[in-house]
This record gives sequence, structure tokens and C-alpha cells, in this order.
Amino acid sequence: MITWHTPVINDRKKENETKKGETKMKKLICAVLALLMVFSLAACGGNNNQPQPSDNQGSEKTKVIYIGGSLGDAGIADATYEGFQRIVNELPVDGTYIELPTDPSAYKATLLDACDQKPAMIFTSAGSGMVDEVIAAAPNYPDIKFMVLDTALSQAGISELSNFVGVLCAQNEVSFLTGYLAMRMSKTGKIGIVVGVEYPTLSDFITGYISGAQYANPDAQVAVSASGDFVDQAAAKETALAQIRQGCDVIYAVGAASSFGTLEACKESGVWGIGCDTDLAAQFIGVDDAQADCIITSAYKDWGTVSYNWVKRVLDGATDINWGGVEVYGIANGGCKIIENSIYEKQVPADIRADMDQLVEAVTKGEVTCPSYFDMTEDQYLALKNSVTVK
Repeated sequence: MITWHTPVINDRKKENETKKGETKMKKLICAVLALLMVFSLAACGGNNNQPQPSDNQGSEKTKVIYIGGSLGDAGIADATYEGFQRIVNELPVDGTYIELPTDPSAYKATLLDACDQKPAMIFTSAGSGMVDEVIAAAPNYPDIKFMVLDTALSQAGISELSNFVGVLCAQNEVSFLTGYLAMRMSKTGKIGIVVGVEYPTLSDFITGYISGAQYANPDAQVAVSASGDFVDQAAAKETALAQIRQGCDVIYAVGAASSFGTLEACKESGVWGIGCDTDLAAQFIGVDDAQADCIITSAYKDWGTVSYNWVKRVLDGATDINWGGVEVYGIANGGCKIIENSIYEKQVPADIRADMDQLVEAVTKGEVTCPSYFDMTEDQYLALKNSVTVK
């Protein structure tokens, strides 16, 4: 069973108010306890050989807390929560889900509230500065193991933390695949990517997408835009429409909940869309089939499996966890993939699907290297973006 917890963020140390009738209640409790003791002694006296229940009867459960964004984001929160449900159902875990406040200034209080519950493990995602709060708190709670999803490879301040590990799905690899597919599906040679905001992890998405497009077509043109946040669908839609007016006929939506606006622009304009994090087309099948039919694939980051595997490894006492570092899960080890559903099969021509299969195999074997933002200088990254400017 998963416990839902809403943190009190205004005053974590506030004491409960005194209840009316407290003295009467104490007397009543004492009377009940005395009565129970009488019955208990009588039962024990009747049969001294009666087996007593063990204190450890049943499997002892380990307390694990997942601090996540609001469910329904069609992104990391939903994907990770699916894994959290599996953790609670399949592992000896007592799980609590805490929803992050919408105001990042409240993240610290939320995290400390979770820490004060004394769990064995806490995991969350890095967005909007949450990783910084975990890094600050971890030294003060050495008995808690912390894991932060989407931690950047360049993240500072973690090397000395023996109870912290960052996890990163190789978005550059899966975005390389989507960039290649987008350019193969494009009739104009112009494609776009709309992110919510740009920070290192999103820059890695962009790097992979551009590089994949260039792998398909050295003369690829790629529009790169940020809509402003990960919530505003109207802003994302307008951003995508601006790219479509430039001639982009495939748009990669990397904006969590705001991605729905990007994909709506694709539907209304008759161009292809590519989703991110979860299978976005599946959410529209039977509800808005026109919308589903334009989403040719999604870049799937398997946060659920990654989270499940981390908790299981900790429970099993694994010695290969990269504490004080970042672990990367890519195409080869199941961290990410492109969705190949019925719409992919219907909309993507057979020859392109066959080439995609070969490319996935080549990436898995290391025969094709997918460039990463984290291996570049800032000047190199800017040069990459400038090399594909839409004309």
C-alpha cells in the first residue's frame, strides 16, 4: 500500500493543539488498558505452552519515500510513479508518496519533512533545483540513501556524498534516434524541437536530436526553441506553430505537460509530432485519434524500471552502486528507447523502420556514438546549434 503524504511547509515544528477533554480521554484509555491486561493474564495462565506470535512475523518492510511532481504530467512524475507502484507491490517496502509543492522555494521544507520520517531511502527528480536541496541535506542524514533522477553528469558537490547517487537516462542517445527518424520523415529537410526551458539535461536532448538529424542528412536544418516552462500548453503551442511557419514538418516535444500544446499544433497543422518520456500517442488512442495518429513515436525514458532497480539493489546490498556519482542508463542497458507502437508501424514506412532497427543495434553495440552535451564545451554546443539554423 502506498501512503499519500501532503507536507506541512509553513511550520515544520509546530506542535499539535491541546484537544478538549484530554484528561477524560487519558482516564478512559487507562481503564481500557487495565481491562485488557486482565484478559491477557487470564489467557496466558490457561496455557503456558501456547505459541506466541513472533515480533518479526511476516517480512519486515523497509520505508521508502518517493517525492515527485504532480501526477498527470505525461513525463517523469507519471513514469516514476508507475515504477513506485511496482516497488511497493513487488518488494518488501512500506512506501510513501509526497507530492512536490508547485513553489520551488518550498522544496527544502518538503524534503526535510520527508527526512524526519526516517526512511531508509528517498528518491526524487532533479528539476527546478530539487537536486541542490538533496545535496545540501544528505550529509545531515547519513542513514538515508538518496537517489535523484535526471541528475546532470556535470553536477557539482556530490563526489563526497557516500549516501547520494544521481541517475541519468541517456537522453542524448534516444534523442539521436528521434532526430534521425524526424529527418527521414521530413519532406522539407527542416525539423524542430520545443523544450520547456533549457538547462544541461535539456541541452543534452537538443545535442542528440541535432546529431541524429545530421546523421540522416548532413544538411539538416533544426529549429531549437524553449516555450518558457513545462506547464503552459498555450505557450508551447505558439512556439511550435512558429517553427511550423518556418517550414518545420516534424516537431519533437520535450516539455512534460506543456508538450500537449506542441503536439496539438502538430495535429492542427498536419505535421508529425514526436513525444517524450512516456508513450504520448497511447494517451490519445480512442480519445482523439487524429492527435494520436500524428505522434509517430515517443522518446521513452524508463524511469519506472530505473527507480525499481535502484531500490532493489539497495535492498539487496549491492556493492556496485556509484555513490557520490551519476549512473547512466542508455539504449544498451534499458534506460531508454523509442516507442514502436501500432501508430509507428502504420505511419513510418517499412524501409525507414528497417533502417531504425539497424541504427538501434549499432548504438547498442557502440558502433555509432551519440554526441552528448556533457562532452562538449559551451562554445562547441553553440556551434552545433548554429550549424543547423533554419534558413
